[in-house]
Amino acid sequence: MRKVDSQKVCPIAFWLIPAQPHLEAFRALIFALAREYDAPVFEPHITLHVGVRTADDDSAKLLRRVAAASDPITLVAGNTSHNDALFKTLFVEFDDSRLRALHGQFQAGLQRFSEYALAPHLSLLYKAMPAESRATLADRHVYAGQRIVFDEVAAVRPAPGQPDWSDIQMWDSSQRQSLRSRQD
Repeated sequence: MRKVDSQKVCPIAFWLIPAQPHLEAFRALIFALAREYDAPVFEPHITLHVGVRTADDDSAKLLRRVAAASDPITLVAGNTSHNDALFKTLFVEFDDSRLRALHGQFQAGLQRFSEYALAPHLSLLYKAMPAESRATLADRHVYAGQRIVFDEVAAVRPAPGQPDWSDIQMWDSSQRQSLRSRQD
């Protein structure tokens, strides 16, 4: 058996996934926007942490540990915003200390430290487009004040063999864990 090189690193992200019926509603919107603007389809999520995984990191174990210590979270949506960064073309803002706590747990759970700057948001569209078009879309898709439940975390990897996040539609978000009520 060949020994795994523990120094080899791969990108990894940890997401917070909305619960039903919010999940299906966001999926439908992301799909409709992707179709209208010839953009990639992706799973609705809030990115909690982006880092690197070594062969010594057990992302499934980390997901289980964080999920077991976390209840489903109801968040109040903020403004729908936009900017020229691809992964923030059109997004809903969130601000909650529980998101920072989850970020810290995932950051601490990896062997290699990553200075990912948490800016909690749920993206609706990944597409380079003019600011005026983005602003129009932000005005059209308002969620401010809505209460949205999130009940699952996921470990996400780029497409197999890819060293980065460029192939959006091939991201692997299949490794998931439901948030559970604490068992005291």
